[in-house]
Parts: sequence; C-alpha cells; structure tokens
Amino acid sequence: MNELNLTPTGEPGRIHGIDALTGLPGREGLLRRVNELQADSQAALICIDLDQLSALNETLGLSAGDVLLVEAAHRIAKYAKSEDYLVRYGGDKFGLLLTSQTVPSQIEQIATALIEALRHPYLIAGREVYLGASIGLAFQQSHAVAHESPDGPQLQYSLLRHAEAALARAKLTSRGSWISYAPDMNRNFSGRLNLESELYQAIELHQFLVYYQPKASCKTGEISGFEALIRWQHPEKGVILPSEFIPTLENTGLIERVGAWVLRAACQQLKDWDAFDFERLKMAVNVSLRQLNDPLFPELVATILADTGLTADRLELELTESMLMHDVIRTESQLFRLKKIGVKLSIDDFGTGYSSLAYLKRLPIDTVKVDRAFVQDITTDPDDASITRAIISMAHSLKMAVVAEGIETDAQLSTLINQHCDMVQGYFIGKPMPSHDALALLQSGWVLAASTLGRPAKTRTLLLVDDEDSILSALKRLLRREGYRILSANSGAQGLEILAANDVDVIVSDQRMPNMTGEEFLRRTKDLYPETMRLVLSGYADMESITNAINQGAIYKFMSKPWDEQLLRECIAEAFRHKEMSDENHRLTAEVASKNQELLFKNQTLARLLDEQSHQSVVGLAALSASQETLHWIPVPIVGVDSEGLIVLRNAAFAELNFQSDIASLLLPKLPAWPNGSAHQFELIDANGAGWRVVGRHLVTQKQHRGTVFAFLSINDRHE
Repeated sequence: MNELNLTPTGEPGRIHGIDALTGLPGREGLLRRVNELQADSQAALICIDLDQLSALNETLGLSAGDVLLVEAAHRIAKYAKSEDYLVRYGGDKFGLLLTSQTVPSQIEQIATALIEALRHPYLIAGREVYLGASIGLAFQQSHAVAHESPDGPQLQYSLLRHAEAALARAKLTSRGSWISYAPDMNRNFSGRLNLESELYQAIELHQFLVYYQPKASCKTGEISGFEALIRWQHPEKGVILPSEFIPTLENTGLIERVGAWVLRAACQQLKDWDAFDFERLKMAVNVSLRQLNDPLFPELVATILADTGLTADRLELELTESMLMHDVIRTESQLFRLKKIGVKLSIDDFGTGYSSLAYLKRLPIDTVKVDRAFVQDITTDPDDASITRAIISMAHSLKMAVVAEGIETDAQLSTLINQHCDMVQGYFIGKPMPSHDALALLQSGWVLAASTLGRPAKTRTLLLVDDEDSILSALKRLLRREGYRILSANSGAQGLEILAANDVDVIVSDQRMPNMTGEEFLRRTKDLYPETMRLVLSGYADMESITNAINQGAIYKFMSKPWDEQLLRECIAEAFRHKEMSDENHRLTAEVASKNQELLFKNQTLARLLDEQSHQSVVGLAALSASQETLHWIPVPIVGVDSEGLIVLRNAAFAELNFQSDIASLLLPKLPAWPNGSAHQFELIDANGAGWRVVGRHLVTQKQHRGTVFAFLSINDRHE
C-alpha cells in the first residue's frame, strides 16, 4: 500500500502525478495500475465522494477542507492492505483498488464500514464537523469486454468507468450510501463521459460559435441590440443547441472557461459593428451560476471591456431568478460589484421562479425579461395577459425596462406594445443567427413596419421650449433616435399656441425666457393641460419659486444646464413612462366606471326579475291554496298516491268512504300497465257493498312520474 504524506504542503513537481496534500497518487496512477491487471485477475474498485465538502470550504475556508481531506485519507487507508492501491483522483474523490479482497460480500462490507468511518465527526479548528460520503463499487472480472485489435484479441477493462457510474447513481438516488455497478448504469454514464470528452475537444478545436438574436424597440421598431447565444458546431452532428450541452459544461466546471470566451467574443463583435455606425446597439450575455459565484468574475468583466474597448453601459448580463435566490447575500455583493463597473443587469425568464418583489427591489436590476411561457398565449389567455401587464407595470414602477421573449406573431407584438412593453425578442423579430447575417440585417435598415409594429395612434410627443435656437438644435440631436415626435417653441407664448393645436405628453422648458418665465409658462400649462408632464431645464433658476412650483405640482422635475446626456434621456423617458401610466390609470378608471355602471344596470334588472318572480310566487301560492281548498270540498271522492305508494292527498268526500283494506294496496296493482299521460278506469266495491268506478291519471312533470290521482264515481247498482 502506498504511504500517505500527511504534510499540508508538498512539492508536486518532484513526483509526477502525486497529490501534494495527501501524498497519494492521482488519476493517472490509478489508470496505470488498472491497465496492469491481468485479464484473468480479480479486482474491485471503490470510488468515494465526500459529500458537502464545498459547503465546508465556503463556511470554514479551504484550509479546513485540506485538514479534512487528510483525515479522510487516513480513515480510508485503514481498510487497504499492502497489495491494494489508494488514490485521490479528484477534489473530493478517492479511489481504492482492492486486489487482496475480491469476494463481493467482503467488498460490500468494506464499503459499509467506510461509509460509517467517514461519517464520524472531524475535529476542525476546535469544532466538530460532520461529513458523509457516497460510494460506487465495480468488480473487474465480471465486466471485462473483449474486442479485436490488429495485434489479436485483447481485453478492454472499464473498471473506473463502471465504479464512477455507480457513484453517480449513489449521489443521485441514495446519497450517503453505496451502490454496486449494474450494466444499465454504463449506458448513461458512458454517454456522459463521451460528451465530456467531446466538449474538451470542442474547446481545444474551437468548435463553439456565438449566434446573435435581435431585439427590437417597441417605440421605434428598430433593432436595439442582440442577445449572444452559444452554439456547438459538431463535426458530425452539425449545430447543437445549448440545452444539450450546457448542463454538462456546468457539471464539469468548463462553463467558466466557455462563458468567458462567449463574453469576450460578444463584446468584441459589438465593438466591431461600431465601424458600421451602430454605436447605440447593446449586447446581452447569459451568465451561469458558477460564473456569478466566482469572486474574480467582476474583474474578468472589467478586463474584457477594457481589452475590447466596449463601454460598460452597452453590456447587459442576464441572470435567472433561481441564480439570484441561490445565495442572496453573495449574489447581492457580486451584483453591486458589477454595477460599479457600469454594466446593465437583467433578470431572465421572470415570473417562472421565485419572483420575490422584496429582492427585486433590493437588487440593482435594470431590465426584466418576461418569459415566453406568458407571451405564448397572451392573446387568448386572460391570465397570461394579466400577468404580463402586471409584470410590465411593476417593472416600470421600479424604473426597470421590460423585454418580452418568444414573440412569434403580430398579435402578440401588438398586445405587448399596447401594454407599454419596451423591447421584444423572438422569431417574429429574428432567429438566432451568425454574426455576418446579423450585420446584413442591420445594414438592410430593418425596422418593424408601422402596421406590424401596431403602435397606438397617439405618438409620444415632446415639446421643447427655449429662446436659444442652439439649445433647441442640441436637444433635438440628442433625442432624435428616441422615437419621439419633437415640437419646439422659442417662447412661452408660442409654446401655448403649439399646445392648443397638438396633443403633447412631455414639456421641457427653459426657465429664463423673455416676457414669460419657464415657471410661469408651466403654471399656465398645468391649468390648461394638467395631464402633461412638465420639466424645467435651465442654467439659472429662482430656487424659491421653482420649489414652490414643484410643491404645487406645476413642475415634475428640475434639471440644470449644462446637462448630462444620459441623465437627461433617462429623465425624459421616465416622464413619458409616468405620463403613460397616468393615461393607463385614467383609462382603467374610466373602464372600471363603465363596468360598474353596466353591473349596476344588470343588478337593477336582476332585482326587477326577482321582484316579479317573488310576486308570481305569492300569486302561485294563493292560487295553490285556493285550489286545495276547492278540491277538499268537492263532493267527488279524490285521493292522490305518490310513486312510492303513499297517500299524499285526500279530500273530505274520500274520507267518508269505507274500505276494509288499505286503499293504496287496492290501487297500486292497477298502475304498472298504465302509460303516462292517459286516463284509465276500473271498478271497486267498498266494505258497505257500494260500487265505485275509479278514474285514474298519472301526474308527469318534465317526463318524470310524480304519482297518480284517483277520482271515485258512484255506481247506483249494488252487488249482493
């Protein structure tokens, strides 16, 4: 048995393939020893994985994890004899190749003992720590596979692969126990190993590609940016979608390397497009949980931005809700570090995970992406439409932009624009495409047609008021791509004339103008057009009057000259959103009032119907009472029998009759042969010898038999 070097530090360079921490051989040594086994020899391999070691490293630090690994190696070594072979072939994985003990029952006993030994507490930094283990077993001789080679028949042994397959099954289905290899495990594990091997080759051979899916602005219909999506150009299978290999990249840790490459390629591509006058485009890149958990990830992002020359505000990192909730404290710290760089942050697939409003308010998120699951049936499912509308309204109230995914039809697009969604993405806009196709799309001047865009008849209208033409020109240049209808005036009086002739949403006015100050102009505007959003942009201001105007609602916001371009654009965009939300509230209020009026009318109609029915019921009860009274005093004997043979009605004349037996027993035998709806008669003789001709008729209501009414007519002749 190999000796353990329990020195915490070692010199791995001196002995090739030796673990510096434990002094044990590694994976290469294990493979070499397995290959040296004779074809007819018997051997068994135990693969051991320490559960929750990563959690221990995060809690107590890597040094604590090192101490535990050394102690675990000691415990495992106690079950190995001199001819056995112990290795550490992974971060938390050990392998024990047994050649001295090969009886399956003995190996299983060793596995059980190892599970128990590794479960005992470890003393780390003065405290007891508990850690379990999962084990996979494989026996060599029973799983040797013969195949032909140029040199003649040979044996290929898959001992490690089989033990690893059993270990994977143990971790998945019965963590903290052992499982022995079964042939069905090999198929799944073999496929996974092949995929891992191919992915390593794909990285080395540069087989990964980045495709770009366009996003369109709901305001202008123009392409506003792209989302970078990875593809695998497999030499035999063609282009493979990420859903087939991303989970494996995550499990193997390769996602960090591949993710960094995608991020750099996407940033470089966006910067390259700047040469074609597309400087306003933005690029979204998906981030994995492993990347986000890497403490150096913000530095990596900053380095890539610096290397490519791309400004941080043009990069948007997309994260899923489940990632944000995985470790909120660490996630929050990472996100704020990324925000310091200046990048934008987006929540992908919003609404399908936790949707925690508390954390959404707490985290520095810029954009919310509505999941395609809600968009797919937005035109036919009222619930999806309501959820989407609520997400958009909530995001805007938190000053976040909204992107809707999975747009495939014109109707979906129109519905989302009417709900004030900011951007859309999906096959209706464009499928993910190679970079050259994306550039061709941009150069074609692609834009959603006005009819397809389905924008509301009312266009966002902005009124600029300033007595300096140069200021007006500068503002128009700054805002010309925002999709606004821009009107301008050189004075407050001219501004009032324009307001009288146009439906204006937002007004940006200078303060210091001749004849009428900006404050006075906006006060008049408030009285005449209270629904407008009014902003002051000035290098001079009487702060007391401005403050009073703001407090009285005449001014929405004050901004100073010279202005910050980005801040000014955001303030104006926010004013439009505020105006649109106000318009929507007015529309909803009017709609609610209309529905309430309609409901009131229906309630009144229903009340009248109920009154009529109540009156009819009273009349009916009175008529029924009169009928019963009349029936009771009719001189003809009458009796009613229900479908169960019980007498439910008899009048006074019938009560005077004298029958020796129960009348129902005399009448019921006559009933079965009678068809419903017809009258029949028969004769009876009472106890006094009086003869009666009985006329009966079934009572039928809604095709159901309710009983029978019998009338007794006297027969004058008496029988002796």
